[in-house]
Amino acid sequence: MNTDIKKPEPKGANAIIRYSLQLAMLSRLLSNKLITRSEYEKVRMKLMEKFNVISEMLIQPIPRCDVQYTMIDTHSEESDYENS
Repeated sequence: MNTDIKKPEPKGANAIIRYSLQLAMLSRLLSNKLITRSEYEKVRMKLMEKFNVISEMLIQPIPRCDVQYTMIDTHSEESDYENS
């Protein structure tokens, strides 16, 4: 498998989008078992070089809660001064 990627991509938002798309396609190949984990890692490292990506941060999704409201209701229908 040839993983040579010659031309570096320009920096900026467009480069980040292109990197993200290529990484997503690469991940899809891995999940469909069309490439091995070692092939995935080799190509991912080459993409990082090409797009000048220094590190990757994995962002975990926030778990969904079925709770509708997370704030405590501190307002009652009657205010404190009305009760005195």
